[in-house]
Amino acid sequence: MRVMSCIILATTLLWPEGCSQRANETERAKDKVMFADNQYMSKGGIGIISKDLYIVLKSKKNELFFTAGERWTGREVTSPEVVVVFEGRFWLAQELPNKFDLSKSIVVSFEGDKVRFFDFDRMSGGYYRRLQGD
Repeated sequence: MRVMSCIILATTLLWPEGCSQRANETERAKDKVMFADNQYMSKGGIGIISKDLYIVLKSKKNELFFTAGERWTGREVTSPEVVVVFEGRFWLAQELPNKFDLSKSIVVSFEGDKVRFFDFDRMSGGYYRRLQGD
């Protein structure tokens, strides 16, 4: 009887921790799917980040543009590069303004065969595979 009581007590004490750990692992898996494994498909070599911001995926350079016409062109596709979009402008990480607020920004990372992005305002993101440039 004493052994049975010890087993029940141990199970009761350890059970909530085990459930909590599984729940945390599930939450981490959802976060990973939400960003790192969330692949988007481009159309005509263009990837949509937001209703106003697009990635040029079929280019020899890292490129972004707004529907209003402003365009940013960076290094060759073989060079990794990070661009921050804040207040309707393109910024390199070392050139951010003093009033910069990450929660209102979009970060775009050009990484060889992928272009990753994360919109901190919408808390969503993913990546596009690069296409062969013309």
